[in-house]
Amino acid sequence: MATAREVAQAFEEIAPMSAGLAGDQLGFIHGNPDAVVAGLGCMWCVHSQSLRYCAERGLNMIICHEALWLPAQTSPWYDGPTEERIFSNRVRREGLAAGGAVVYRSHSNWDGLRNIGIADSAVAALRLAEAKEIGRQRFFSVQELARPVYVEELKRIVERGLGFAGCRIFGDAGKQIRRFAFLIGGFGENQCHMPQAAMEMGAEAVIIGEMSEFIVIACLEMGLPVIESLHSVSEIPGIKAQAEVLAKRLHPLRVEYVPSGAMSFSRQI
Repeated sequence: MATAREVAQAFEEIAPMSAGLAGDQLGFIHGNPDAVVAGLGCMWCVHSQSLRYCAERGLNMIICHEALWLPAQTSPWYDGPTEERIFSNRVRREGLAAGGAVVYRSHSNWDGLRNIGIADSAVAALRLAEAKEIGRQRFFSVQELARPVYVEELKRIVERGLGFAGCRIFGDAGKQIRRFAFLIGGFGENQCHMPQAAMEMGAEAVIIGEMSEFIVIACLEMGLPVIESLHSVSEIPGIKAQAEVLAKRLHPLRVEYVPSGAMSFSRQI
């Protein structure tokens, strides 16, 4: 039986912390690293729904992608809860205690891994067999399709590939494009000039997860139509890849992908 620390060591042979960004939260963030692991769950975000799944499946170690807690906030715009009264954090603490879970966070060190990381897995999920990469930065690439497609058609490809029917288009849905960039997760919400970087590498449209309207406006000013999914939806292909890789590496330890994100409250994704 492996300990959580031993599982982490095996994981870091694939995604070393040095592959992440300086200052990013990586490694153990909750529980005892020396606990014996009965089962490992790979998930996008730890929340009450995903913790119930782990408890039911006997998964007492979690590798998560996003931060565990909602941050405290003091704001002049409203009277909110004190740190110890944040509801989501309370129910997460209760769920973690009930399952005796150990939590390890992987984030930027998984995002940019070639082929199996979040960025490449998102593109692979679209199943564009004849697409070719024409440019790359650390956390995104620009892809060229075998033929021009309308943005509306690319939206349908994205929805089929990600298993999410709720994508939105901003800009000209009838525009024909051949080159696009998939800006995963929060890049459409917190990386102000990544769309311009993609455009300057040849992108004619962008797919994003989280959306800042201000960034979308900048895209439209550049003539870039935007296809928006969800933060979790855009990153889940990479979490599924993580679970598959670790299941092989850690056999016979049971390793599972754990549904999480807003959609997991109504259906598993």
